[in-house]
Amino acid sequence: MAKELKDIGEEYRKASQDSFASVIRSVGEIHRGFQGIASEMTEQSKRSVGQALELQARIAKKAYDTYVSELTKLGQMIFSGYQTFLNRAEEQLPNAGHSGAQRTAAHRVSSSRKTGVATRRNSRRSRAGRKK
Repeated sequence: MAKELKDIGEEYRKASQDSFASVIRSVGEIHRGFQGIASEMTEQSKRSVGQALELQARIAKKAYDTYVSELTKLGQMIFSGYQTFLNRAEEQLPNAGHSGAQRTAAHRVSSSRKTGVATRRNSRRSRAGRKK
């Protein structure tokens, strides 16, 4: 009976070792599987981040182009109104652009006041003071 117990113990030990080795192999395979999954996830996230950055760059470029376009339109609207104003001023004041002096609308306004030629009023005392 001792021999039978010894044989049973030996079979048990051998089966335990084989089972333990199988478990270790399985855990190793599971570990390699998780590493593969992790590396795939890392690669996918790198691609996703790259795609996200590329998408953001495209969106930013489109937003900038739209901003510049709208700003250009606004400038054209403002300056076209200003150009219309200048054209009307030239029509009303044809000599304004050609003379050396800058003319304004006040130059064209007539008044009912008649001033005539300006004369200097000097008293005799002030004239006598200048001659000395």
